[in-house]
Amino acid sequence: MRTQSLRRCGLVGLALASAAALALSGAAGAQQPQELPTDLPPLPAQPGGALPKGLPPLPAMPGGGPGGGAPGGAAPGGGGPTVAPLGGFVMPKKPLTPAEKLVSELTPPQPGVSIPPPPLGPDAPMPSADPRDLNGTWFHNQNLEMRMQRDMYGVAVPYTLDGAKVLASRVKSLDDGKPFVNASAKCRPPGPQWQRDLNMPFQILQSKDWIEFVFEEYHGRWHVVMDPAKAPRPAQKEYSGYSVGHWDGNTLVVETSDFKQAPWLDVDGTPMTANGKLIQRIRKVDNGGGTPFLEIVTTFVDPAYYTQPWSVVRTFEWNPRLTLFDEYNCEEQIGDPATNADAGLVSENQEKRK
Repeated sequence: MRTQSLRRCGLVGLALASAAALALSGAAGAQQPQELPTDLPPLPAQPGGALPKGLPPLPAMPGGGPGGGAPGGAAPGGGGPTVAPLGGFVMPKKPLTPAEKLVSELTPPQPGVSIPPPPLGPDAPMPSADPRDLNGTWFHNQNLEMRMQRDMYGVAVPYTLDGAKVLASRVKSLDDGKPFVNASAKCRPPGPQWQRDLNMPFQILQSKDWIEFVFEEYHGRWHVVMDPAKAPRPAQKEYSGYSVGHWDGNTLVVETSDFKQAPWLDVDGTPMTANGKLIQRIRKVDNGGGTPFLEIVTTFVDPAYYTQPWSVVRTFEWNPRLTLFDEYNCEEQIGDPATNADAGLVSENQEKRK
């Protein structure tokens, strides 16, 4: 029997090490406004700021630009820095909401890493040139995020107070060394978002009436129905929800809802209720490198935990050399405290949130 791949073991180690993250603290001192010199030469004209080919355009927002500021700005949940325009007037900081304050005080997540897949090589087969043909093996080529803190535009995740309390409870359980049990710890499918985010390969099998995503990790499957008349909702709800897809031009749009239980969106437990909804926009993008990649923009809709919908973008590279999945025996590392007293996990519903 083959052993577990280094790629999978490395990621499992990262997930278990998440409890060791240390809180960061400290604030920068306020600075006095400076007078600008008057004898500087004018700045040269800059080229247009178009987005790289293949990335979705920024949506129009009230007041111009994506709300909340650009990537790299204030910390998640923070009110942004003060600004000292000409004349010395200092703009006041926007006070934090209770949800923003609670999230801002949490222990930061472990830094994400990715384990690169084997190189393709000159003899590797290429994917179909048809933009609607998604068949093949794909691999998440971005760093794994232990906890999503910002959306695709750099804006802090818009938690409601209830959503922030759920996240805070889960992060505290990691800090205390008593992480909560979740679907993955019971060898159940953790849901489409978590499955795709792992740096593990998945295959897409496609027909006219359905599209199947088959994952190496957790032996997970994500079934997308293209014709609901031929595949109505199952009598029993599924862990990965019920997904219906349609084509918008060359973009596959999939709505996923009706989950069997509330899914975790990532390793640290970014929450969503069982009544939440995922809207995924999936397309093949070619930036001229000769090998297209898969782009998936996921929008989370859950009024119970988020004040408004928010989106993240992920990219996946084509890699047929990973078509033969590595062995994965989830049962050998099952963490359900109901069956394994030494698992180290505790049931979330036994904890009280403050």
